[in-house]
Amino acid sequence: MRFIALIILFAFSSNLSSQDKEWKLVQSLGQSVQHCKLDQLNNLYAVKKGEVLKFDDQGKEISRFSNKLIGEDVHLDVTNPLKILIYSPAQMKLITLDSRLGEMNDRINFFDRGYEQISLVATSHSNALWIYDPINFQLIRLTSKLEEESRSLNIAQHLRLEFYPTDVIEVNSKVYLTDPMHGVFEFDVFGNYLRKIPIKGIESLIVSDNRLFYEKDGVIEALNLVDSSLRLLKIEGSKKNNFFVNRNRVVITLPKKINIYQAKA
Repeated sequence: MRFIALIILFAFSSNLSSQDKEWKLVQSLGQSVQHCKLDQLNNLYAVKKGEVLKFDDQGKEISRFSNKLIGEDVHLDVTNPLKILIYSPAQMKLITLDSRLGEMNDRINFFDRGYEQISLVATSHSNALWIYDPINFQLIRLTSKLEEESRSLNIAQHLRLEFYPTDVIEVNSKVYLTDPMHGVFEFDVFGNYLRKIPIKGIESLIVSDNRLFYEKDGVIEALNLVDSSLRLLKIEGSKKNNFFVNRNRVVITLPKKINIYQAKA
């Protein structure tokens, strides 16, 4: 069994910061789930087959949504805690939930809207959406009325590589697509390609406080997207399934429980 030490180090270029953060385990929830996410209010969302559970910042379950569309491949986006997205690529259907996990609108069926295949969906600013078309290798922005506002170039042709992204997210007026084989790709809010971040193996994107979080050799690393400094999070505990980071909290999903860590003041 793999263990991860609870230490946070800050690296600026090749130098380590003289001040380290300390972390403590504040909650341990007895839940067996596929993965978890935190919203900006530190509410926790846990996905298990057929259900999404919501816990407040004290670890109390406050809402639950059940639907057969929620399978192992479901994508959950809690960027906007007032409009939560649940997307099933297999069904090509999108469900939007309010803060109480009640359905807000009619479900969106992208096949019925003329798309042959949509593999990814994410929240965009101004109540819009980003979708990814893997047939044409294009990142598409839809308005709040689901009208196409912009399309990227054919990314595979433009970058001259096989491109199979597994996640998309918009943060701070930038859009990030990750392809585990090639790295993370940054775009502007019009879908124009900006740069490649050459970190491979990232399947799910976690960006908080201008840092890209990912796991490498059992350690959570955080790359500053502005100055490229590095921060290492080593959190002690049993072998984890996955993790999520937001502001001053780290959530680690274990086989039979969820551990929540918080930075000490």
